[in-house]
Amino acid sequence: MNTTRSSRRPRVAALTLTLTLTLTLTLAMLLGACAQTPSQPESSPTTGEPPRLSGSVATDAGPPALTPVALNPDLPQTYTVAPGDTLWSIAQRYLQNPWQWRDIWRQNPQVRNPNRIYPGDTLRFSHDPSGLPQLEIAEREEVPLLKLSPEIRIEELTQPIPPVPRDAVESFLTRALILDEAHWKAMPYIVADEEDRILIASRDRIYARGALFDQPRYQVFRPSEALREPGSGRYLGTAGLYIGEAILEKDGDPATFRLANTIAPVRPGDRLFEFEAESELYSFEPHPVPPDTDGFIIAKLDTDVTQIAQYSSVILNLGAQEGLEPGHVLAVQGKGRTIQDPVSGSRLNLPGERSGLVMVYKVHDLVSYALVMQAERSIRLQDRVTTP
Repeated sequence: MNTTRSSRRPRVAALTLTLTLTLTLTLAMLLGACAQTPSQPESSPTTGEPPRLSGSVATDAGPPALTPVALNPDLPQTYTVAPGDTLWSIAQRYLQNPWQWRDIWRQNPQVRNPNRIYPGDTLRFSHDPSGLPQLEIAEREEVPLLKLSPEIRIEELTQPIPPVPRDAVESFLTRALILDEAHWKAMPYIVADEEDRILIASRDRIYARGALFDQPRYQVFRPSEALREPGSGRYLGTAGLYIGEAILEKDGDPATFRLANTIAPVRPGDRLFEFEAESELYSFEPHPVPPDTDGFIIAKLDTDVTQIAQYSSVILNLGAQEGLEPGHVLAVQGKGRTIQDPVSGSRLNLPGERSGLVMVYKVHDLVSYALVMQAERSIRLQDRVTTP
């Protein structure tokens, strides 16, 4: 018996539907089995994971637990910013730990430059709908745009408040260098003055070589002490001492300069550097360093003082390679000491106590400059710096 095409269609359709349902059920069972069988238990640690370096932050452990914000009990509900205020001094009015500034600051998108605070701004303290404390600019009188006719005017420009006192750090922003030995040797240098003296003073004419001089003014630096890491002795760079300025009179080999604004006698062999643009002091805000950061104070920049006190500048053996950035706050830990127990006569190790806080304001690859914000007791070279 012959079977026509029309009589075979129902059987083919039924077979196709049966195969489709069977494949669908099989695939669903396989997917369900895969979902119930994890590839690795969540509670078991990953084998072979390298240890974290000092100052590093794990990226696969989820967000770190937030430290509760410690508010001052007598904080003002409103505060009008005054000339001379700093971000740190304002943070101290509201927080027991000023480095928690980012946890309470709320930028107001309706205000121009919301990340900057100016003298005359009124700050308002409140709590957000979830009950977390916050601080924001309550009001600001915007300066209207005026059409001015061409004429000479003398105006006082309003600048945002800096995070730290300007006079404590601005000289170090452009007058402090740390270079390795190869970079020091590659810089142009002073060969002599016009009278062949060993010590050269301001306004004297000098001669230098080692570069094509195309700038009108240069800074004079002298290589000083080599910076080394405590314990390992690893070389971190060579600091430079700022000596003064050199004004170009005539390029050549050698080129002719006139010294100006020197703060110490210039010597043959001192190096010349082009001027750098001064960093913006309002470009950072206080915040704590990453967990487990651990370093040391290895030098101080204030050569005219013998003790490290508030607003002294120090050098840390931590830099960009350890994740440091301007605004990072670290606690200073004094050294422990060993005493003799007056009763038992045995030797007893006393722990070191926190002696202050420092805030980083300039960062190099291996080292950074920090300003002492609080000095609760004596701070010394080789003191440890850690997470506050």
